[in-house]
Amino acid sequence: MTSTDTERRQEGFLREAPEDHIRRLESRVAELERDRCHLVAIVDILQQAAVAPNFNDILRSIVHNLGRVFGLERCSIFLCRNRHDVRVVASYDDPDINNLIVDLDRYPELKQAFDSGETVFIPDATTEPMLENMQVMFGLRNICSIIVVPIRWRGAVIGAIFLRTERDAAPITERDIHFCQVVASFTATALRKAYESGRT
Repeated sequence: MTSTDTERRQEGFLREAPEDHIRRLESRVAELERDRCHLVAIVDILQQAAVAPNFNDILRSIVHNLGRVFGLERCSIFLCRNRHDVRVVASYDDPDINNLIVDLDRYPELKQAFDSGETVFIPDATTEPMLENMQVMFGLRNICSIIVVPIRWRGAVIGAIFLRTERDAAPITERDIHFCQVVASFTATALRKAYESGRT
């Protein structure tokens, strides 16, 4: 940044109303705090994955950390052998769930992520057309956003990380989505290493 750029930025600050300046600084501080939470979660996941006795414990650690970072209504990891064998293998909202078979037709957002291989982000589940049949339930449960991030292994989608936020949670940002994608990539690596080391 040149001295001229710095001077222009300083002039902008001087012209800015004090309350606008404060709001902008508060927003930046909130962004930095969110980034710090992301980094702490990654470190926790890496540390726990290194000592976890099996891949179920690794997956439980991942959903726990994601749930803590985002204050989620729900966070689950789904694995699939094929479209007729999809299972919840870890869940933040119900730690006892393990290997629960689900009907993919009940999760159109999950089905879309499996079919497309792309992250699905729904900012407001109560207005999303493909979730029309569940919008009343979402309203009653105060559900806001949904993120579904595919988990890939050897080029194939083998599962997904599924997150649902509540309306009083902080809005999902592009940084948050990228963080979830990083976690999904790590999840695939952790599963491969657990499989190769016999921790499955």
